Amino acid sequence: MHLKMILFFALLLTFQQGYSQQPVISGTITNYKGMPVEGANIYITGSLEGATSGKDGRFSFATTYTGSVTLGVSYIGYKDYRLTAPVTEMATLSIVLQSQDKNLSEVVVRASTFSLGKSRTLEKLDALDVVMTGSSNGDIYGALMALPGTQKVGEDGKLYIRGGDNRETQTFIDGMHVLNPYSITAQDMPARGRFSPFLFQGINFSLGGYESEFGQALSAVLPMDTKDVAGSTKAGVNASPLSIGGGGSVAFKKSSLSGNVNYLNLGLYNQFLPDRYTWKKPYQSVSAEAQYKTAPGPRSLFKLYTAYDRTAFIRTFADTLNDVPLRDFNLNQDNYYLNATLKTKLRHNTRLFVGAAFSYVDSHYGSAKFQGDDYRQQENEWHIKAKLEKTIVPAYRLSTGVEAYLKGYRTMYHDTVQQLLQDRQLNNQLYAAFVDNQIRLLHGLYANVSGRLEYTQFNHAWNLSPRISLNYLADKFQVSAIYGKYYQAPDNTVLAAPHQDLQQSLATHYILGASWDFNGRLLKAEAYYKSYDQLELLRQQVYTSDGYGKSAGFDIYYSDETSVKRLKYNVSYSFNDAARLYRDFPVMSTPLFASRHNARMSFKYHFPLIKTYAGFTGTYASGRPYHNPNMPGFMNAIDKAYFSLDANLTFLLSPRVILYTSMGNLTGRANTYGYRYAPSPDSKGVYAGEPVMASRSRFFYLGLFISLKGSSAYDVSSF
Repeated sequence: MHLKMILFFALLLTFQQGYSQQPVISGTITNYKGMPVEGANIYITGSLEGATSGKDGRFSFATTYTGSVTLGVSYIGYKDYRLTAPVTEMATLSIVLQSQDKNLSEVVVRASTFSLGKSRTLEKLDALDVVMTGSSNGDIYGALMALPGTQKVGEDGKLYIRGGDNRETQTFIDGMHVLNPYSITAQDMPARGRFSPFLFQGINFSLGGYESEFGQALSAVLPMDTKDVAGSTKAGVNASPLSIGGGGSVAFKKSSLSGNVNYLNLGLYNQFLPDRYTWKKPYQSVSAEAQYKTAPGPRSLFKLYTAYDRTAFIRTFADTLNDVPLRDFNLNQDNYYLNATLKTKLRHNTRLFVGAAFSYVDSHYGSAKFQGDDYRQQENEWHIKAKLEKTIVPAYRLSTGVEAYLKGYRTMYHDTVQQLLQDRQLNNQLYAAFVDNQIRLLHGLYANVSGRLEYTQFNHAWNLSPRISLNYLADKFQVSAIYGKYYQAPDNTVLAAPHQDLQQSLATHYILGASWDFNGRLLKAEAYYKSYDQLELLRQQVYTSDGYGKSAGFDIYYSDETSVKRLKYNVSYSFNDAARLYRDFPVMSTPLFASRHNARMSFKYHFPLIKTYAGFTGTYASGRPYHNPNMPGFMNAIDKAYFSLDANLTFLLSPRVILYTSMGNLTGRANTYGYRYAPSPDSKGVYAGEPVMASRSRFFYLGLFISLKGSSAYDVSSF
């Protein structure tokens, strides 16, 4: 094995030498006063290649490109710079950045928000940064888990934010809700996001205190914006031992059509690197995406996006804790998503947005509890929205809109002789109106006063959500204070079960934060308190809204991309103290998914000589609570701490070919996520138990990405 790896890297280095003599892009960055700018990002658009300016404003980097390219330069407080020219004319550039005056539409409020993709400033990364985060394996949600405020729940891989469960974080694409953004998996296998990071030009992750346009999320929202009309035709393919796929875009005069298809099958992977499960049919999925975008006029943009996923597997196992004999658990799921939006600029500096989205998820579980039984769950949702935005005067911007959620849900269960034992159906509607007032009070001092009014059909009730924020922005410093109320309707499983006087759950946010930007470094600190009311509470098999809880803590985040040449790193730490009385909890307790301490450190380093990027991420989480029925009390035990060291390497084999490899949990640590116990004791009065563990201790990935038509290999999945 070691000899094979040595030969592999030797061949790789030999391949790299074939194009080691490359042109160099260099120059000096100054501001409009003639002073050098340290920490500016210089990059070739759509590629990994670039550099950061030094203390004297100078920069230099070799490139694999030989023709005409577009060079971009960005730095906070200055207008983005673009230059399109042949590489041979970029040897001694002199670039002057112009100051950018902030108006209300350009103010970036950083409290509780992290942005990826809109520009290459300090806290805004692109899709490649998502892919090359050591712990992400190319998954958007995996990359976001490197940010503060997130909590590690390794058995399902979903986002848990500041003491809230995964359902309290909702995803939006182009402003429209996604009913189910995750792939479905077998028990104790972490889920992945359904969407490619290359689809998006902006990923804005709000950890709390978000604006009134978004609702039905108690903790956080993840709005993502797809790219605009493609400017060129491009295509690419990718292959690995797990999957094969391809995609691209066809550009027209004022529109573009994009598509992407991917097939995944773990059969071959399991033969060489088996997990703990017995598979009768290996985990496999096929996914497809398509998007049509057109700019019918200089003031309008229409997007039509659709996605489809089908997942299937058969896993053979016995539930020994519940005395259930061997069965072939058979899962098939179809997941559909359709999204259409129109943005247009009207007269008198007014913007109009209208959108509609449809989600449908059909999940079929064969041998769900016993061999031969059958369970089926169907969910659908229409989300319709209209919004108007107008800058009335330079110091005041008004945004207002209305939206509706129309939801359907059905579950059916047949026993082993196919007798229908359960058939539950429900339809639920929610209607909302929102208004957002962005006001500049003084130079650098901004206020946002907003509100959201919702009507829910399941209880025929109105709820008002006031939200207020105050932000002071200096050149490199910002302080923010946020207050807001956030409602979310109970889950469909709760609404379909027996209930009495159910209400929407309520979370009230109090947030105080500060951030500093200085010479390519960013430091953020934030304290928060969330109070929960009207949580669902199960008593005598009937749900009420008598539950409550709280979550308090603070987050610290530091990133640096200038102190060490070619090195970018970030460090984050989160403290959380959460407790709640909800569901079947007998007393107020810390929930299973909440860990008190979470820390992460992520590095990315560029080796220009061999055209390689290396990424490393270390993740630590203190032990989570779990309930041990062999001990007195409730949620009375603490699991051992979680730790994982993840790494990846990205090799630029040529301007159009990259080789990407990653490994999760390099040390092979046997992390556990609590314990499961039998529902009743044995003859000795002891409840038998087993640890909850991931299906495999390590995960290795090797993939090849090739651009068939286009400027670089990084457009493989790009829309």
